[in-house]
Amino acid sequence: MLSEKRIVFSAIILIFLFFLGFSLFINYPALQEHPIFADEAIYYTMSKSLAHDGDLIYTKKDLIRYYRVFPTGPAGIFLKKGKENKIFFAKSFAYSLFAAPFVRIFDYNGFFIFHSLLLLLMLLMGYAYFSLFNKPILSLFSILTFLFASVAIVYFIWIGPDFFNMFLVFTVLFLWLYKHKQHEKYGREESRNTLQAFLQSDWSDYCACFLIGVAVFSKPPNIILAGPLVLHTLVKKKYLKSLLMILVILIASAIFWGTNLVATGDWNYQGGERKTFYENYPFEKESMTFDSTGWKMSSDKYFGEHILPPKFIFYNLFYYFWGRFTGITWYFFPAFLSLILFFFRRRKVYQWFILGALALEILIYITLMPDNYNGGGGALVNRYFLNIYPLFFFLPSLKKGFNEIALSWIVASLFISQILINPYLSSRFPAIHAKKFPFKILPVELTLINNIPTNTDAHAFRQEVGNPPNHGWLHFLDDNFNPRAEPRGFWTKGHHSAEMILKTYYPVKELNFHLLNNPRMRNEVTVKVGGSKKKIVLNRNQRGTLSFSPGKGFQMQSVYLHRITIKASKGSIPFFEIEESEERRFLGVFFELEIIPEK
Repeated sequence: MLSEKRIVFSAIILIFLFFLGFSLFINYPALQEHPIFADEAIYYTMSKSLAHDGDLIYTKKDLIRYYRVFPTGPAGIFLKKGKENKIFFAKSFAYSLFAAPFVRIFDYNGFFIFHSLLLLLMLLMGYAYFSLFNKPILSLFSILTFLFASVAIVYFIWIGPDFFNMFLVFTVLFLWLYKHKQHEKYGREESRNTLQAFLQSDWSDYCACFLIGVAVFSKPPNIILAGPLVLHTLVKKKYLKSLLMILVILIASAIFWGTNLVATGDWNYQGGERKTFYENYPFEKESMTFDSTGWKMSSDKYFGEHILPPKFIFYNLFYYFWGRFTGITWYFFPAFLSLILFFFRRRKVYQWFILGALALEILIYITLMPDNYNGGGGALVNRYFLNIYPLFFFLPSLKKGFNEIALSWIVASLFISQILINPYLSSRFPAIHAKKFPFKILPVELTLINNIPTNTDAHAFRQEVGNPPNHGWLHFLDDNFNPRAEPRGFWTKGHHSAEMILKTYYPVKELNFHLLNNPRMRNEVTVKVGGSKKKIVLNRNQRGTLSFSPGKGFQMQSVYLHRITIKASKGSIPFFEIEESEERRFLGVFFELEIIPEK
């Protein structure tokens, strides 16, 4: 009979082979359906450049390579002017550097082969760590739950640094903590093999510090990782080792930032003369140059333009855990459960350091990126959280039970099962899962109004209403509206409740909803603005008006946001009810907005 350990290792290898087979043979362009854009576009193109040209210079060859796979250009790619007036890729090259050898051999499949190896290593490290205090099968389920009962695994199929960053952080924490957990159980005994000797030595800490330097270059807030390692060493009064650890982090960071400086002429890959490009790209034609195309997108003035007053930290902290589109409670429940378990179990000093690190890193994101802490409107859930997620894995004590694992999977089945079953569709339409119950009852992240995932739908994003200069813009939060066909208003979809946010750049004194009913008789129409609700009963094709004094709503500097819900009790498809009608849409109630500003 096979031992438990052999069963576990066999399971890990089979999981790896499954993902490796997927990676080797996936027809990525066909499965993707649409060309990749933004960060994926630049990391794809930059990795190809490193793999085939060995540089970070954007040229016409890079554009041609992209067009050979995708029918349109790399929409949203970030480029910048550097030394000798050359054009360079304007993102961290850490991920692309490590992925490049695989891309050179396996083309676009190389990205996923690389991810498969990262997945294998995380499975092995997670199992080795938990098996110190748990049975093998339970240890395997613990690491599988961490990866697969959260949205983290979906980023396996994304061409970008997020899965790579999670691996870096996970590896840093494993290299640091494994020896401490092993000493807690077995004491300081002589190692039986080279790997164990390395993991129990100071060299594993120095290796972890080097990886911190790489992680910082990939995503600067990862500098917080240095805190727990160095502070814990200082607490043990190993002052020389602490100094050496800091030195290794600085050397690793200097290697990468310095390489960027030497290669491009600027240490900051997001600063300087930086642009993003859509539709037209430098070198497509002779007339298309860096200067004549694109939009400026530099980080040089970032803090002056994006930092919000301190009160928004509390809003974002609430949204970070409980928000409809980004709340880690729903999308990364194993992290939330680990936080709860931390406070109900015995804790050691280094665990407090981990708690402080994850709290501080969350604070950095919601403070320094208050309107974009999720990683952009095209991101699924909160991709930046993958840099923090492993901290939660190592936060509580190692003792776990099947009840905790089962609870994580129950929550996953309720909230993210549809994301996990169809990750490509969910990645392409990152808001599709959040347009029905139970997500519709969750709070919307108003601070992220310009970066919520529903904005990826052109029909739902920034739809102008009202009459200039007293106009505003609607951001629809679901599919319960008919895309605009009339110039001044919208039809809701049948008897469904259409939810939206009105955005204005001035305080609103009054909102007048001018309504038109569908062909149904005695149709009760309900309109909610903030906490106020009004109803009106309309007969066939009858008009009516409901007026609200909405107050200032949710004010964010010069932006005023108002939550609106409109619902008709009866829907109609006139094509089936009126002989002469060609209207095939499922109509609820038509509404026009009249916006009266404060004087």
